[in-house]
Amino acid sequence: MRHFFFCTIFIYFWFVPFFGSNFAFAEVQDYAHAIVTTSTGKKISVEVADTVEKRSLGLGKRSGLENGWGMLFVFEKRKQHGFWMKDMQFPLDIIWLDNHRIAHILRNVQPAKSGVIPPVMTPPVAGNFVLEIDAGRADELKLQVGQRLKYQF
Repeated sequence: MRHFFFCTIFIYFWFVPFFGSNFAFAEVQDYAHAIVTTSTGKKISVEVADTVEKRSLGLGKRSGLENGWGMLFVFEKRKQHGFWMKDMQFPLDIIWLDNHRIAHILRNVQPAKSGVIPPVMTPPVAGNFVLEIDAGRADELKLQVGQRLKYQF
């Protein structure tokens, strides 16, 4: 009887979570948070995409951003990191940064139409960070190429 009890417990705790639930294999990302501060002192709360998996998923498959939030993509190497609007459901402003300096801005980038492969948008200069915020927010924050941003991780 004691052996049966331990076998039952073992099976429940090791096999059921993997084979009895779709949740165990669901793609769930846990993003760290940070604060991006503009040159005028405005703060943007961001989710940090600092791994290949997080950068790949990005803001795709979401219905929108939390009010006032964004996503900061962190890359190990400076290069012309291309972005696309795959699985996006809302428009964005995309800001490429070379360290703390804004290097390029695309405003009001629209999601791809259903069934259409979205184009890859590549900045004209290299960088190592990309900030995505709600469309129109770059104008609201008066962001311009050459301005400096600060990060608080």
